Amino acid sequence: MIAGCSSDSDDAGGQQTTGGDTTDAGTAGSSGPDELHIGVFAPYTGPFAPWGSALTTGSELAKQDLEAEFDVSITLSEYDTETNPSAAQERIQRAVTSDGIDMAHGGISSAVCGSIGSWASDNGVPFITQGASDTLTGESCQPYMFRAYPSNTMMARAVGQPMAEEADSWYLLYTDYVWGQTAQEIIGSVLEENGATVAGTDAVPGPGNQDFTQYINNVENSDADGVAMIIPGLDARAAASQLQNRGLHEALSVMFHQFEDQVMWGLNQEAASMVDLGPTGWINTVEGGEDFKQRVDEQGETDPFSRQYMAYVSTDQAVRAAMRAGSANGDDVRAALEGHEITDSPVNDIVPNSTLKWRACDHQLVQPTHVVQARDASEMTNDPYKQWFEVSKTVAGDQVARSCEETGCSF
Repeated sequence: MIAGCSSDSDDAGGQQTTGGDTTDAGTAGSSGPDELHIGVFAPYTGPFAPWGSALTTGSELAKQDLEAEFDVSITLSEYDTETNPSAAQERIQRAVTSDGIDMAHGGISSAVCGSIGSWASDNGVPFITQGASDTLTGESCQPYMFRAYPSNTMMARAVGQPMAEEADSWYLLYTDYVWGQTAQEIIGSVLEENGATVAGTDAVPGPGNQDFTQYINNVENSDADGVAMIIPGLDARAAASQLQNRGLHEALSVMFHQFEDQVMWGLNQEAASMVDLGPTGWINTVEGGEDFKQRVDEQGETDPFSRQYMAYVSTDQAVRAAMRAGSANGDDVRAALEGHEITDSPVNDIVPNSTLKWRACDHQLVQPTHVVQARDASEMTNDPYKQWFEVSKTVAGDQVARSCEETGCSF
């Protein structure tokens, strides 16, 4: 294993570095490492590009808080995954072997996360992912990969009953890659368990697709009362716009899986009002965390949504694990995360009265999962930051997470 090696870095692949120097990362101090080098893997280009800066902002806020609390210097280096698994694997390899990172987080696209997680685990590098596909903590789980975002199953189980109450039959549009494939299977099963039916399903190209005409035609020609948009990133924005242009947002109930405000913020409040349901890991109208939300707005110069929170959690937890372990060694960090309940972190202030725990069996962070809906347009606010959606239901993570036996994960 080659975790923690250090050498001169280069600028290929969009890598940028902030913080202390990049040499001798991970040297142990009296109560933990003196220095840590963290790779932030995000889509700074490609179909998830607007999401990339959110990971940077969340990471930088966590770095500020950690350096204020601990005697540690943290270097953050950014790597552009391009939403391309091959590019992402090249970046993690270079980040470790040339730039000497100690640990990594990010990914967003589940296919990208799987690629990074596989290489990182083969080389003993802790990696905390934001992808939601169940495979990442299931049959494709990796010994050094952890997941901060709720899984597809957690989100589907949280939203299943509300979907069945909202409409009797649903048409599922899903992007044809690992995240969409696993999500539509789970959502279909959960709908049927709750007494609703699936009127039809279509696999759509992507990520990177902007034309949903034929699939929206299929929805319109079906007997469905609702449409589930299991479509990520800018693709979801395009699909929502085309649904609105056809007027179907008024005729159908609409659910956006793994809902993220960023999708609708790129359109308008009328478009945003189509969101009847959407499961998510965090939203800025969740109770608590006002200081964090304000810092995202002021320092990140952007509106807070789930990805800044997940990046904050990932950076915070990776560093705290190293400090508890007194080492940046991959085995030590892994052991410090497995089974750890978060009780001593600013994360607890961001999501008060919540239980958050890293499971040892599959490395899932079990935390609350929220179901959101659009506010009335007259109640959508833009100051001090956009708040267009509200929480309609929150479910404790342990109520919706798969059992360890269900996951199929084996390290």
